[in-house]
Amino acid sequence: MMKFKRMSLISCILCMGFANISMGATEAQLKSALQKYGVPKASDCGTINEAHYNGSAPECQEFGMFYDKPNRRCDVCPIGTATNSKTDTACKTIVCPNGNVGTIINDGKCPAGYILQQITGGSCPAGSILTKM
Repeated sequence: MMKFKRMSLISCILCMGFANISMGATEAQLKSALQKYGVPKASDCGTINEAHYNGSAPECQEFGMFYDKPNRRCDVCPIGTATNSKTDTACKTIVCPNGNVGTIINDGKCPAGYILQQITGGSCPAGSILTKM
């Protein structure tokens, strides 16, 4: 009888140990979940690089930033690229329509004959139209 109790106890312990192993998540599964929900690394908490989960995807705090999934952070798009939304995971190259030329302004000074205006209130300056590509 004592031998039966001891074997039962050992069997129970082994089964519990294997059950815990099979229910645990792998490192890849944990990384995938952290990336999916935009859980930031400690160094990005409270900074502009911290993404916030909006209920369906990680979202950057500002336009012109993209969510870098492997690093779980928002980064600024390189010059000459842009995003369409705060949830984009990559920057897209800016392509001008036929007959138009794009100029990258690094120093804040516009070419002769041009002015830089920020569109506010959803309306363009008089005589201008805003088109989305």
